[in-house]
Amino acid sequence: MIYIQIPEISRSISRQKNIRHLSWMKRFQERLLQIANAPARLASVINTFQSAVGSEDQAYLVITKSDLTAPIEEADKARDNTYSGMTSMLDFMKRLGTADQQQAAERVIERVNYHNVKISDRYEDENEKMAQLVQDLKGGTLAADIATLNLTATVALLEQQNQQVISLMMQRQGDRSTQESNVMGKARAVTDAAYEDAVMVLNAFAVTEFNGQSSPYDEIIRIINSDIDYYWKYVFATTATSGTTNNGGGTTNNPGTTDNPGTGDNTGGGENTGGGENTGGGDNTGGDNGGGTPGGDEG
Repeated sequence: MIYIQIPEISRSISRQKNIRHLSWMKRFQERLLQIANAPARLASVINTFQSAVGSEDQAYLVITKSDLTAPIEEADKARDNTYSGMTSMLDFMKRLGTADQQQAAERVIERVNYHNVKISDRYEDENEKMAQLVQDLKGGTLAADIATLNLTATVALLEQQNQQVISLMMQRQGDRSTQESNVMGKARAVTDAAYEDAVMVLNAFAVTEFNGQSSPYDEIIRIINSDIDYYWKYVFATTATSGTTNNGGGTTNNPGTTDNPGTGDNTGGGENTGGGENTGGGDNTGGDNGGGTPGGDEG
């Protein structure tokens, strides 16, 4: 039976910086919204969680600077241009490349679509998705496909430019007043409670609708557990902090993938299942908002 466990998850999340906490909650929300035809009880907790995440998102905007510095904007523009150029080349190779290039392009495009990077996203969202995409393109069979498409240097440049955006945003961290910190702390507490409710209700439905072999929620739980594994290893592991109101936002060096994991290893006491290696849960990188959404440094 596949389910999510949460004995340590609240403490794991509470130690994270504001932007990482928010990033994980938004990722979990994204997965919940993929559940089609949710029963009334599950739909209710999903709606409550979605509302809590929205309030935390607004609180984060309150405690961050609204002005975006020119260096960050320029670095983001350079990254976006490289990404757009890479995706255009993939489309070209899929249509007009050699047979090997066409097959390679199809596989890479599938992975690009999976990560769904949007250059109009807020900076922290784009930073994390881009880091995951780059890691996928550098590893396994996709690395050979990238070489076949002569895009190895482009992927390396994209990784460098993504890290540059993250680094610049880290430099813009600033102290926050107690009042500002309280705003974020209260919002995080509400989201944490809604998160635990959503996980417990989803687990309950996975158990009650288990038919002896599977439940309708197995696939989404596998995906969630894979997300948890990634966050625990590559986001939470970089700089966990005490408390819920610290500023900051770090990087996502060597991010993992969000494919379904193998068997049920459980590390660090985070959520896990019998069918997917996973723990932790976390937040993103960077800190400003991009793509037309006002915001600033991470909190």
